[in-house]
Formats: sequence, C-alpha cells, structure tokens
Amino acid sequence: MNELFPLEEGEPVQAEVYTDGGCEPNPGPGGWAAIIRLGEREWVLYGSDLNTTNNRMELQAAIAALALLERSVGRCQVELYTDSQYLRQGITEWIDLWIRKGWRTNDREPVKNQDLWRALHQLTQAHEVAWHWLEGHAGHPFNERADQLATQARRLGRSTRQPAQSPAGGRPAENLSAVEVCLRAAGRGSTQPGVWAAVLRSGDNTRDLSGTEQGATTNALLIRAAAQALRALTRPCRVTVYSDAEYLIKGASQWIRGWQARGWQTKDGKPVANRADWEALLEAAGQHNVTWQIVTDETAPPDMERAAQVASEALEELAGRLD
Repeated sequence: MNELFPLEEGEPVQAEVYTDGGCEPNPGPGGWAAIIRLGEREWVLYGSDLNTTNNRMELQAAIAALALLERSVGRCQVELYTDSQYLRQGITEWIDLWIRKGWRTNDREPVKNQDLWRALHQLTQAHEVAWHWLEGHAGHPFNERADQLATQARRLGRSTRQPAQSPAGGRPAENLSAVEVCLRAAGRGSTQPGVWAAVLRSGDNTRDLSGTEQGATTNALLIRAAAQALRALTRPCRVTVYSDAEYLIKGASQWIRGWQARGWQTKDGKPVANRADWEALLEAAGQHNVTWQIVTDETAPPDMERAAQVASEALEELAGRLD
C-alpha cells in the first residue's frame, strides 16, 4: 500500500499532468516544465538544457512528471495534457511502429530522440496514461503556467554556467531566501558505520546537522547529507550546495538527467549506483531552487571547515559508542 496515499491494494492514484517545453532559438538553450495535480496536492517541476531542441524539451517534461509519480506514488491513472502534437502522436501512434522496426522510421532512418522515447515508453508501462492535446497559448491556466515555467527555466539556465535549479526541477528563484549548505562525509567501509555532516547558513544564522549510516560509502553518505539538509528547510529557498566531491556535484547537476532518460542506467547499460538515494535527493531538491557548486581548498567557503569539524565530532562520538 502506498504510504502517501493509503488506497486499497491495486487501486491507482488519479493524477493530472500539464507539460510544456521549448527552445529559443531551436536548437539552442531550452527549458521544460510539468505541473502534477493529485487532488489538492500539487508538484511543480522544471529544468533546462543549454543545447537542445523543442522536441527534446517536450519529451523531458513528460518523462520527469511520470518518473516522479512512479517513485513517489506508484502506479497512477494519468491524464496528461500537452500542446505538442509531436509528443502526443509519437507516444500514441508512432512508437509501436518504431519498436517493431528496431527504432527506425519507415525510411529506415534512426528515430530522432530515441533515448528519450525509450525512457518515456518504459514509464508509460508503469502507469495508465491518457494523452490529451491542448492548443498552446489559448488561455488554459495550467498550460499557460507550464509555458511560463519552461520559459523561466530556459532563461535561468542560459544566464549562468552553473545549473541554477535542481535536476528534478525546483522552483523559480525570485523572492526566495538564500541558503548556503556545506557538506562533508566519511565512510568506513561496507560493514562499518560512516558519518555525514552539513552546515546550513542563512545570513548570520547557522545550523549544524549530522548523522550516521551503517555500511554506506562516502558517495552515498554525501547524497544523503544533501537530501537531509534540503529537507531541514521549512520553506522553499534558493540554495547553493557546496562540496569538494565531483560525484555529488556533477551527479546532481549533470549526470542525473541522462540516468533518468536511460531508465536509471549508465551509458554502459549498468544500473546506477545509489539509485534510491539519488531519487530521494531529487524529491528533496524539487522543493527548492538549487545550485550545485564544486569547491577546492582555495575556493571553499569558511563553513566547509565547520562541516569537517562537525563530521569529525560525529565520528568521535560514534567511535565512543562502539568502544
């Protein structure tokens, strides 16, 4: 039984999804957005890509929405609304032919955007999806909101080299409180507990967080530290996350989009390590506008040293409990 929605076994959740995506110019910088409605509950996702196409952004919006429903809710009956005939016709009319032909068109050419079509097709097996076309810019309130969010995502992504929102989407940055998060972690092997630490700063106010995990790698601990720090914030914020770990920063800001598109597989076709932790981080980051910043000893903010101290103290306390 789903913990968020206590329904009878086998009864799917009813969801409405509104998606949009686009580029300016096409191809070029793009943005996508999705609005998910489950009764009175609403999730808003958006993201960007510096070099993409209109069609890829339309596909990415649908993928992100269905993937979030799959991992957070389970099987759903989804009414999905899009103003893209490419998306609607592709998934309802063309895709079966492409699959029969080995992902080639009638002209024997490889299907464009095949990576995203494969990911979308896989997600449609997890839900019952009805695809609806809406005329764009015709005054439908949720379609208009999705368009505005996608435009904001595109402009935000184009204005900075660093990703300015979480890979799951997040919220627009305007009028949000600024928070800095510095992370440290120390793993002790597959059979020993490890520790993580986070220092959160908003202006002159700071908060220290730490935790211990049994048998977790340093990489897994860092992902969990980031998720816990984001969950600790009581309202949506504009968050900059600092770490000296390339795995966390590049994973959260770059690699995760490809993992999702490939159904949580690496480019080599292997399962993504720490998938459950990455999915938890995606959900936590979706409540905020997150920038992921890698640092060195020379560029690290002062709170990185504080995070290392908190981690060291947590490790000493853990060692004392184990003695």
